[in-house]
Amino acid sequence: MAKITLIGIEPTAAKQLSLALDAGSHLIESKPQTTQPSDFIDCDLVFVNGEGQKYLSLLQDLRRARPALPFVVVTRIPNTSEWLDALEAGATDYCSAPFEPRQMKWLVQSALASHAHAAAA
Repeated sequence: MAKITLIGIEPTAAKQLSLALDAGSHLIESKPQTTQPSDFIDCDLVFVNGEGQKYLSLLQDLRRARPALPFVVVTRIPNTSEWLDALEAGATDYCSAPFEPRQMKWLVQSALASHAHAAAA
């Protein structure tokens, strides 16, 4: 069971993500985008709202504080430049809504596997 934190994701999207991520298999919590990197000490995976530019600073802070912590940027506005900005800031992956439950399960498995691989290295 992974502890997954949703940052700055609106309640409707957070509910959809929780359903898609199979909330019964994971501990899922939502936090505001103003959350500090120190709030992720025991977190296994982060999904962050990728709309606006403020989240990039949070991603960079998270990457410095927890280099191996996987995080996925979720946005309703798919844009190639924002996708590249997120990856350059250290995002593990990027997805746009609407999303399929199968896609979310794959993202979780992939991100957690990369985290396990990085931790073992």
